[in-house]
Amino acid sequence: MGEWIHLAMPLAIVAPVAAMVVVGLRVLLADRHPSEAFAYRTVMFGLVTSMLASVAVLLRFLGVGGAPASGEVEFGVWLRIHDFHIPLVLLVDRVSVTISLFAAVLTVLVGRFSRTYLHKDPGFVRFFVLLGFFATGTQLVALAGALELFFAGWEMVGIASAMFIGYFHERDEPVRSSVRAFATYRFSDAGLLIATVTTFELLGSARFSALAGAAALPAGEASLIALLFLLSAMGKSAQLPFSGWLPRAMEGPTPSSALFYGAVSIHAGLFLLLRVWPVLEVSLLARGIGVAVGLATAIYAAAVVRVHTDAKGALAHATLAQVGLILAEICLGWITLALVHLVCHALLRLGQYLKAPNMIHDAHRMGHAHHPPTWLERWSPRLAARVYAAALHRLRLDDRIDAAFAPVLAFARLLDRADTRLRRIVSLDGPAS
Repeated sequence: MGEWIHLAMPLAIVAPVAAMVVVGLRVLLADRHPSEAFAYRTVMFGLVTSMLASVAVLLRFLGVGGAPASGEVEFGVWLRIHDFHIPLVLLVDRVSVTISLFAAVLTVLVGRFSRTYLHKDPGFVRFFVLLGFFATGTQLVALAGALELFFAGWEMVGIASAMFIGYFHERDEPVRSSVRAFATYRFSDAGLLIATVTTFELLGSARFSALAGAAALPAGEASLIALLFLLSAMGKSAQLPFSGWLPRAMEGPTPSSALFYGAVSIHAGLFLLLRVWPVLEVSLLARGIGVAVGLATAIYAAAVVRVHTDAKGALAHATLAQVGLILAEICLGWITLALVHLVCHALLRLGQYLKAPNMIHDAHRMGHAHHPPTWLERWSPRLAARVYAAALHRLRLDDRIDAAFAPVLAFARLLDRADTRLRRIVSLDGPAS
């Protein structure tokens, strides 16, 4: 494919994290805290470089400067353990190029917005360090040619997301919300890790190009892999019953909410399903479950958003409704429609999240308009009141999940106490003479 794309693809991935490392070293080694200008300019240089590299990849994919470039781009071996090795392979196709450029552009826009929005905030430098870390994760997710590399970027996005939710760590609620989101991510990460190992065992490779071999697998094995991928996507994209972490994620600063939960991170699970479509395609069971979950999430979120009183929370559930529809589109096989819907929805939500503070200000100044009764209120006021109450409490999903996991947590605490007592007894007895 030529030297051009071999340089552009690694640069798109590495540039943001390299800028992050520069700022981090300045924080660790300098006598005084680095200035906002230094942190902003350094990280933005990395983000803009990544965006330009993504543009270069797009041009090569379209055939500018030579024959159109597509397929796998090899960079050797990332990790080797005896006979097992993880290939350092990136992938150029319409999905990877679209997501790479779209994520890079949105990250640059949010970075520019954040300079003004977070000016003189105590965590300004920390925000931009995390932004560089997140940008590298998204590029790795977009361009990875194997599930192992994809998982590395997936983890980087999850870690950055949890840290952004707990950005205002001096308050209790953001920290609790961060832990809740991180716990949900760990559940979906476990599904992706098991799916990766299972794919390697059944197909002999975890490259995305090898997933076409899923058509030759027995129906049960193909469905198992597809269901594991679907489980991972449901957790990452906040589909039912894992939707509770998304409104809690609004505890983070507005720029991170816009980038993560309106534009990029919330769509990561959908991108995973687009990438593993050859496996999903051969499993009617997984696709049927995906359609049902997506439509149920869309209906649930649409009901909640109509009664939500918080601007960012309402936007979160409006986002959730569209993500549910995109999930249903993917599982129905409408891949091109889903990709277009994903990009357009992300651009719309980014603008809405960034404008949310002004909208709140205008609403307080102008007052609230009176809304006429809905058809349900006119037809059955009693049923409307019940639906309103259920939507207002979000069907108490969080309470039910907490109740389901309470015995597990109690058992874990019991084991922890028993282990602590055993260690204390051993330490009191001392070593045998």
